[in-house]
Amino acid sequence: MFKLTIASPEEIVYEGNVEILNVYTLNGQVGILENHAPFTDIIKSCEMTFKDETGEVKKMAVSGGWLFVWTKEVTVFVNSSEYDFAIDVTKALIDKEEAEKALSDPNKMDMIQMARTRAKFDKAVNRIRVADSKIKK
Repeated sequence: MFKLTIASPEEIVYEGNVEILNVYTLNGQVGILENHAPFTDIIKSCEMTFKDETGEVKKMAVSGGWLFVWTKEVTVFVNSSEYDFAIDVTKALIDKEEAEKALSDPNKMDMIQMARTRAKFDKAVNRIRVADSKIKK
């Protein structure tokens, strides 16, 4: 077991002991166990899972952030996060459609608007995928 802290700009999302953490970084999928070699990486918009000390696997949709790994402690700073059971799929579908519509005519946006719209699209798709994985169980 190792201590995991997940923090968003608004709050500490999770703090406790876990057996394993799985997350996608710019360098690929990473599985963290106790006594992992220390490193830092950037987290992509992805499904992040971890097994808590009771053995329950928890899933979250995260929209990017930073991963800091020490031997007995891991800290994850995320831009945003939602547990799979808390995702509003209807809202995510609406966000995805709005972003797709805006991205279909890129000439109406400057570079910053384009990046924000692409991030909105990626976040919506990730939220739908994570919620869907819960539904399929």
